[in-house]
Amino acid sequence: MWAKIARLIIRYRIAIIIALLCFTSVMLYQATGVRLMYGLPQMLPEDSQTIIDWRSFQDQFKEESTVFAIGIEKDLFHDVDVFNEWYKLGRSITKVEGIDTVLSIGSAFNIVKDTTIKKFVIDPLVKGPVKNQVELDLLRSRYESLPFYEGLLYNPDNNFSLMAISMSNDRFNSTDRTEFFGEVLGMVESFEQENNVKIRYSGMPYIRENLSSLVKKELGTLLLLTVIITIIILLVFFRSIKPVLISMTVVCLGVIWSLGLLNTLGFEITILTSLISPLVIVIGIPNCIYLINKFHSELNLHGNRAKALTRVVSRIGSATFMTNATTATGFLTFVFTESILLVEFGIVAFFSIMSLFVLSILVITITYSFLPVPEEDSKAHLEKRWVVNLVSFFTRLVKTRRPLVYTVTIMVVVTSLFGMIQIQTTGNIVDDLPKNHKTVEDLHWFEQNFGGVVPFEIKVDAKKPKQITKSSILKNIEETQDLFKDDPSFSKSISIVDALKFIKQAFYNGNPDRYELITSREKAFFGDYVDNSSTDQNLLTAYLDSTEQYARISLQVADIGTLEMDSLLAFYSPKIDAIFNPKRTKQDSLISIVEKGLNSAVSDSIARYILKRNAPAKRIFSNLYLEGDSTGKVDFDSVLFANNERSIGLLREALDEAYIGVSITGPSITFLEGTNYLVKNLFVSLSLAILIVALLMAFVFSSLRMIVISVVTNLIPLLFTAAVMGYFGINIKPSTILVFSIAFGISVDDTIHYLAKYRQELRFTNNDIGLSVQLALKETGVSMVYTSIILFFGFGVFAYSDFGGTQALGILVSLTLMVAMFANLILLPSFLMSFEKAMLTRWFKEPFLTLLDEEEDIELDDLDFDQEENPTL
Repeated sequence: MWAKIARLIIRYRIAIIIALLCFTSVMLYQATGVRLMYGLPQMLPEDSQTIIDWRSFQDQFKEESTVFAIGIEKDLFHDVDVFNEWYKLGRSITKVEGIDTVLSIGSAFNIVKDTTIKKFVIDPLVKGPVKNQVELDLLRSRYESLPFYEGLLYNPDNNFSLMAISMSNDRFNSTDRTEFFGEVLGMVESFEQENNVKIRYSGMPYIRENLSSLVKKELGTLLLLTVIITIIILLVFFRSIKPVLISMTVVCLGVIWSLGLLNTLGFEITILTSLISPLVIVIGIPNCIYLINKFHSELNLHGNRAKALTRVVSRIGSATFMTNATTATGFLTFVFTESILLVEFGIVAFFSIMSLFVLSILVITITYSFLPVPEEDSKAHLEKRWVVNLVSFFTRLVKTRRPLVYTVTIMVVVTSLFGMIQIQTTGNIVDDLPKNHKTVEDLHWFEQNFGGVVPFEIKVDAKKPKQITKSSILKNIEETQDLFKDDPSFSKSISIVDALKFIKQAFYNGNPDRYELITSREKAFFGDYVDNSSTDQNLLTAYLDSTEQYARISLQVADIGTLEMDSLLAFYSPKIDAIFNPKRTKQDSLISIVEKGLNSAVSDSIARYILKRNAPAKRIFSNLYLEGDSTGKVDFDSVLFANNERSIGLLREALDEAYIGVSITGPSITFLEGTNYLVKNLFVSLSLAILIVALLMAFVFSSLRMIVISVVTNLIPLLFTAAVMGYFGINIKPSTILVFSIAFGISVDDTIHYLAKYRQELRFTNNDIGLSVQLALKETGVSMVYTSIILFFGFGVFAYSDFGGTQALGILVSLTLMVAMFANLILLPSFLMSFEKAMLTRWFKEPFLTLLDEEEDIELDDLDFDQEENPTL
């Protein structure tokens, strides 16, 4: 088959060139339209309960804006000039298109009671620039008399202040975000310089903008560095510009195709998809090295260019296809995670890598068909002394020092297993940024002075409209807020309770002692004032949905690791539930007795006791029992609960519906769940990658024993890398777990090339295992060393990234692939030599699929490319 493909490529090379140019032009046009992702990357699948809860929360509370915070290291209440400039800054920012509101001590407001029209109205604390310190002191006194603002905009411990800027998501998540954000930052930076003060920036919008800017910057930087380092290494290896230009043409076309595919599929550039272009270069170069080395080695044998090109395609075309397929499979398994972020990355990476196979076969074959026969100097790289000596050293180890090889291998495995168990799984939102990055430093500043900046929302569901403002539920909300008061990981909480307290204080003419919940007796007095307040002035609407069934408690949490966040949730979740549903624990214990059904009479009486003490649950149970028939009536005396699965199930369902619903959501929770989800599923994807690669190798080699030693050989480098992560404190997180799937898919390539050549040599040497192992090492060793060095330095370029995860990815993959090279050149041949006849099964000698063509060559000695523009083979 591959010989026919070779003939077709050469015969129709002009048409293929035209087709390549046309397709590349289309992909180049598509690539110009590729866009950065401006929203938060979604790590969880759409049907995840965490995502459903967050979307529901946003819909219920009309969460359509994003808050950007700036902090000032200055006591504004003791500097009239700076305070006035701060006030003017807030007003200027408010005028920027896309800004919803600006809240600071310069724009703080009071609520006052207008007895004439029985209405609460907003009264700005600052109506214009203050004139002197006396006026500023009076302002401070008024501000501090409003408990609503305590710990919110001003920290009295160090006199620092913050400004919360609420931005429209429509503008912030658009293509002109950088311009929009730059306009706001420009105003703040001018204020900072003119007043000689220190400004701190944070909030999810600021973090996202910085991450997006870094992704955009790194896309070009890493791509350029990868190209430069690849060219340098290729020049050192080949000592000729032609192979370098041909190889770079292949990978550059691959980059264009990958970017074009990204836009064609409607995907955007994320922190992961930005890595695809450098990956295409790094992974594409080994294809070129194998093919060009084979072309040059064939020319050394017979000097016929046409025959050499045909043998390049026919003899190693299938092997090259399989190596690309195994590498691409390592990426494709990410689609099984169902995470949009990883699914997009996996799909584009898979097709990009498979397209590299097509490009390398076509471009190299066609280009060399036009070029003159390479001179002897251009083939000198095949006999480089250091490479030949290194391969010879490997051969001697395999022949004479196999016990040493196995001893070292066992030591590595044992040490690796010990290191692997020390790995921890954790992650932070800014975990991949350098520790000294301004974004990280400013984030820590806000955490120390104002609590966290990552939204942490608690949603309360009263289960029925108009019920959330019941005194009992409001007291529960207040008690829940008190839980978080002394926790330094959280900012001050805000809820409908604070809004009602603020309103009550206003009703009593601003008396701070009246900042407390409205009692049942007072509600009648407040009703007219609240009803007459306009919607945009009503504090309640921000923390209460339109049906008055749901309320929110808003906090900001520090960017703590996922382990710490898990601990916080484990600590607070049961406490919050116990506040709203104090009977749950007792009733659950009683139901467990009913479910056991040890005594029918006791079980029935307990079940009826539960329903008797819980009227809402009794009503819901009746409705469920009658299957929605509201006209019927349940005779509870006749209902059997003991050993009756339906009745017990309905009882549990009724109680669950009767309980006040409490759920914790927000970006802090989606990130936590996303990290845990990815880590769990990426291990699944790695297992799938190993399984699929094993199946592919089974299809090729048809020998279970050969598959086992191949997989074992390539798992050892992964164990070694896991040990490095454990010993050096590199945590498992979404950006580092990618290492294993990527490295495994690439490292198996060398195994396939070596085993394919080994099987071919067996036929030529009449099944002489020792000689076949040595000949296979000699032929494939040079290319394996070259490609491993290319991959080592290519992935090593990622170490220059500003993202910690990308740095770790590059370093760890480079390390894994280098260890994999030694494993495939030393350990794998040692296995073959040691097991000898056990490896030599009939199926391995007579494969279902031949990777290296061992048939007689078509004689092409009379073919002359220089005389025939379109030669016929």
